[in-house]
Amino acid sequence: MTSAINGNVKSICRERIINKFIFLRTFCLLIFVLLFQLFIDISSVKAAIIEPKIDIKEVKREEYVTVPIYLDTQFEEVNAVEVYVNFSDNLVFRDYLDGKSIITHWLEKPKFQYLDVRRPNIVFSGIIAGGVSGKNLNLVELVFEAKETGIAKIEIDKKSKVLLNDGRGTQAKLLALSESFNIKDTNGYELKKRMATKIPEDIYPPDPFKVYLVKNSEIFGGKYYITFETKDKQSGIAYYEIAERPINILFMAKPDFKDLEFKKADSPYVLEDQSLKSYIFVKAVDKAGNERIEYLPPQKILSIDDFVSLSIFVILLVLILKLRIYAWFIKRK
Repeated sequence: MTSAINGNVKSICRERIINKFIFLRTFCLLIFVLLFQLFIDISSVKAAIIEPKIDIKEVKREEYVTVPIYLDTQFEEVNAVEVYVNFSDNLVFRDYLDGKSIITHWLEKPKFQYLDVRRPNIVFSGIIAGGVSGKNLNLVELVFEAKETGIAKIEIDKKSKVLLNDGRGTQAKLLALSESFNIKDTNGYELKKRMATKIPEDIYPPDPFKVYLVKNSEIFGGKYYITFETKDKQSGIAYYEIAERPINILFMAKPDFKDLEFKKADSPYVLEDQSLKSYIFVKAVDKAGNERIEYLPPQKILSIDDFVSLSIFVILLVLILKLRIYAWFIKRK
């Protein structure tokens, strides 16, 4: 009977051990499934990040503060952005700096607008040629004036877009962040030295650039137009100006810059001279007033009519010279 009891005890212990093993195995399997699901969830929410970054946490009222807007692609390669920046009503948007921007072609430069009467915002968009991937990629630097005391807030609107460089314009998931700082009051004597817009000291002209001639039957009614773009690493580009000057078919010389009449324009620009017989000058001016001028030479120097006119002119000139020489010999006799 003792042996039977011992056998029952051993059987019970064995069963308990098996049950514990099954429970432990089930528990470990459940933990593995949960961790795997968590990993999948984390991977699926990977998103590009656009955020304002402010080194200082406090500024004086009526001072200017520069706020860089950075992009973190989260290991994705992107080639275009459309960004909306909201800001509190104790700030006033004054300017922007794009000298450090990774944007190679602006579709819309930073501008103030009211899409929502409850909060003003700034919008800008552009293309990054060839695509880019990385952290702390400078999109633009926005310059604000601190108008009223209190907490100032700058946030990236969730309707902003980042497009992947996949040839299909796929919109990447986006994490839009915000930043805030305090605006404190100032004494009267401190306002005597109010800061000007924080444009870095700039003695260098904008970077060299090329002017491209383009014609597309579906754009501008099939007319010729030019495109151009450059950067200025110090203060940023303020504006462009364009001048067209017909070629002098007698001297074929490039016009003097001093004789040109420039007018403000943006890229793309439809040419006034669709015959392509003019020099096209593009002047880039940075925010410190430095200039760089590039030009596109005439693409068609002479038409048939021009050639006939020039030939007649040359023939007449030769005849006049011969007559003068003949007259001179007559007088000598």
